Amino acid sequence: MSFRSTALCIAGLILLSEPGIADTIAAVPAMNCNVTVCDIPENILLLLPFHAFAGDVVLADPGSSAVSDVFRIFNNLVNTGKGTGLGNMVFLYSSDETSLPNPSTYSANVVFITENPSGVTSFVGNGTNYLLAVPEPPTFELFALAAAMVVLTRRCSRPRLKETFDAIATAKSYHRYCRVVRQHSVLPSG
Repeated sequence: MSFRSTALCIAGLILLSEPGIADTIAAVPAMNCNVTVCDIPENILLLLPFHAFAGDVVLADPGSSAVSDVFRIFNNLVNTGKGTGLGNMVFLYSSDETSLPNPSTYSANVVFITENPSGVTSFVGNGTNYLLAVPEPPTFELFALAAAMVVLTRRCSRPRLKETFDAIATAKSYHRYCRVVRQHSVLPSG
């Protein structure tokens, strides 16, 4: 397998596996997050840079009572029971890509809100404006990595192309030489 084929396969695997890696890695630090505003992408376990009151926010589809997402702040620092306490780990479950938590596991202080039709829903809790369902930051980074690999494969393949053209030119010259020798050679007559 050539270098270019290998690099393109790796780039493809990076792009295809991106949604799957979110479930297998530990909590990642939340990007674009401070005590005032915090972006929360779907289906990624995040580590907040601050402590927050634990609990659940259940988002319903606009115009219906169907649950579409559940935003959970885990009580991983202080557990006061029934899903409450203090925590710094959060997860936004989306019915589009994962199964939602069972309603029997909702915290005692659960809040129900309607999802914004635009896709990004704002929820103010603990004095922080959580922007739920923002685009995932790693998506762009992985796309940029895959694009860089494609560019590198093109650059790396140019010298090989030159070598290939040189080999073809040499072969053509050799065949031309053989043709000239055959035309001008005098064969002894028997």
